[in-house]
Amino acid sequence: MNAKYAKDVVFVGVSVDTNLDRLDTFVKEKAIPWAQLADGKAFDGPIPRLYRPNGTPTLFVLDRAGKIAAKLETAEKIEESLQTVLTQ
Repeated sequence: MNAKYAKDVVFVGVSVDTNLDRLDTFVKEKAIPWAQLADGKAFDGPIPRLYRPNGTPTLFVLDRAGKIAAKLETAEKIEESLQTVLTQ
């Protein structure tokens, strides 16, 4: 999906991991191409507090102004949400 929408959107991961070395290893092993924001403070970090994820994964679709257009608990509806945001 990242390659399909690379011209139109930027994917960013917000990690709630406390072990940043383990997160780095995971990102490399899975070849995750988007940035991962992490501070090692789990749900107490400033970014997770800003977005208030319910758990992992929690997916957000941001509109072109950077506002949350959709908050998803599963990746199944992310493409539909992307299409909606991109036509606005």
